[in-house]
Amino acid sequence: MPVTRAGVCAPCLLAVRLGEDDPWAWGELHDEPLAPGRPRQLPLDIAGLALPRVKPLRMPQAKPGRRAAVPSWLRARHPEPIQDDLRICPPQVPGQLGLFPTPARQFASTHAARIRDRDIPALEAVSEHLRQMADERRVRARSVWIWRLEGFARLALAARDPDRHQVTAEALKDLLYNGPILGQALERASLLAPPPTRRMVPPRGSGPIRQGGQQDPELRGQCAHCLAWANDRRVLCAPCSNWCHQMRKRGGSEAECDRCHRTLMLSAGMCRRCRIVVAETEVDTAEIAMKNGDQLWFAGSHAAGLAVKRPLPTAAAPKGRFALKRRRARAQATSERQLSEHLLDPAQLELFPTPPRDWTRLDTSTPPALTAAADSLITDFTAYMRSRGWNTAFFNSSIRTLRIVTGHLGAEAPLQESDIRALASTRADLQSARVINYLRQRGLLATQPPTDPHIARARHHATALARPAFSTAVHTFIDVLLGQGSTSSRARSPKTVENYVGAIVGTLEAWSADGLTDPREITKKHIEDALDPLHGDQARRLHTALRSFFRALRRERLVFRDPARSVSLTSSRSVPSALPSDRIAGLLDRLDDPRDRLMVALVAIYALLPGQLTHLRRTDFDRSKGQLRLRRPERMDHVIYLDAFTLRLVTAWELQRHRRWPDSSNPHFFVTRNTAVDDSGPPISTGTVQLLFQRVGLPASRLRVDRIVDEARHSADPIRLMELFGLSNLSATGYVLSAHPDKKNGPIAP
Repeated sequence: MPVTRAGVCAPCLLAVRLGEDDPWAWGELHDEPLAPGRPRQLPLDIAGLALPRVKPLRMPQAKPGRRAAVPSWLRARHPEPIQDDLRICPPQVPGQLGLFPTPARQFASTHAARIRDRDIPALEAVSEHLRQMADERRVRARSVWIWRLEGFARLALAARDPDRHQVTAEALKDLLYNGPILGQALERASLLAPPPTRRMVPPRGSGPIRQGGQQDPELRGQCAHCLAWANDRRVLCAPCSNWCHQMRKRGGSEAECDRCHRTLMLSAGMCRRCRIVVAETEVDTAEIAMKNGDQLWFAGSHAAGLAVKRPLPTAAAPKGRFALKRRRARAQATSERQLSEHLLDPAQLELFPTPPRDWTRLDTSTPPALTAAADSLITDFTAYMRSRGWNTAFFNSSIRTLRIVTGHLGAEAPLQESDIRALASTRADLQSARVINYLRQRGLLATQPPTDPHIARARHHATALARPAFSTAVHTFIDVLLGQGSTSSRARSPKTVENYVGAIVGTLEAWSADGLTDPREITKKHIEDALDPLHGDQARRLHTALRSFFRALRRERLVFRDPARSVSLTSSRSVPSALPSDRIAGLLDRLDDPRDRLMVALVAIYALLPGQLTHLRRTDFDRSKGQLRLRRPERMDHVIYLDAFTLRLVTAWELQRHRRWPDSSNPHFFVTRNTAVDDSGPPISTGTVQLLFQRVGLPASRLRVDRIVDEARHSADPIRLMELFGLSNLSATGYVLSAHPDKKNGPIAP
């Protein structure tokens, strides 16, 4: 065994010293073992010729890595390459998240030497603060102290995430005992990240994960609830932790999820992960829905959010970016819509009447695209509503109705009023009145023949009869009352027609139940039996309606004889009487609204009927002359001279109406909040007047009779009653006789 020095025998040292084998010198320079079996030159020992003294290339007592122990001639012959080992803190791609948490590491000074030529951002700022700290602490080996800490600073800065500018406090633990000192330098350079909040859950090793009662090592770096990759050492991600906190504040508890069947905190029957998955795949614009699984996501800044600041209703979908996805999906679906195949062509003539369209089978999930004319019409309709002072948020049903009709039929040709009404009747969120009024003003409405509601109800009663013969007879009766029979006659009012039909329908149904199948089978005995249990107004109303019914059937030759012609009815008529004075005193003081006060005054002072109040027009009042004109069909108009008190009430109501509805186009004098904004100008209903007098506590008819009776007591002149209240001769005489029974002529009077 040859004697060695520094692990190398004398011949090898001599060969390396003479530079005859460079690989050996390289291994000696870098503390690597020499390759065995290499050929080497053998020296000759000749007397008088001394070989150079063999010395080791590095001292045995020198530490590894000390370049001062290596001779300068050998260092110059074998220069070291650029030190940037990519295995030490390899550079990462910006924006790329890690799938697994970074394991615990231990950095040494040798690791820093292997990346000393790498360009590290912000390293100069840390080096400057290290020099200041060395001066403050009066470090003796200043250069060695700074040189060592600069290496660890290089490692800490190189180990940062690609998108993070600061060094986390957890990374300082990887620098062993140099971490606290380097942390101070990083904090001075504003490169030390603040510690995490105290609300974060403890590290993964300190908290249990409830999956079969044991921790699952495969879930390291993944949230236990939403399964998001967080690249940390925590059990729950921050959004899931906040979710559980909010649900507990609202009194929630853990239960089984309806979708994934895990026992977690629920909202609307689902856990946070299932709520997000359902919201993400509801409108699958990104095509992330999977057939046999759910798409996972990353935590942190790329996590899927779900609002928990307000209670989440069962049927409501999450807000935020999910609503944005729905808007984008609707915009994309709108751009892909096609025009309807049923657009009306104004140049196409109509050969046959268009049958009523069945809008109940309409598919509203994919509405057709709008033409340019239809889109302009809807925009103008919205501007029209705003110009009238209406809040468009409350009239979305009207806009939706116009959108559906113009989308399917277009806006180039006039639209049928029946189509708009039929469409609005199919759904509760559609409204047709304002759409019809707007199209009528624009000349785009094909108006259908008006249908009186009284006649419509009368026809409905006739159709509902079980016996076809009775139903046909009632329809013929209606035609005769309207003057549409085989022989022309004076038409009755629609209200009278409805009253007559409503009075006889019940009796006809009773006869049908008794086995009668045709009106020709009815006899006088049947009519008397029907009138026998009735008294007063009910008996008189039925008797009058039956006589008119059979007289009409006799004219139309549907019956051979009139069984009601010889039926007489004895009934007493009530005498008009006045009301007690205590019921009338302070009547107007109970009302605050100017419209209500004026209505009551017109009935109590001038004895107007409720129907006359509803049909008064603004042009009927002439305040300069103090006159009111009552329009009476087929009769001369009646002029009323108003007193000063009534004129003040008229002025108060006019001011209030102008203040509330300044642009109302309704020509009627009395309006409500619905009729004032209706462009068709309908009158108020009779029920509005009746409801007013119900609140007063007196029927309008009793108050009117009291006024006429009081005037008859003072004047006892029928002509004056005719002039004041527009009564007929017979009615005025009856009121005078009821107020003065002593003026009635006896049976033997001359």
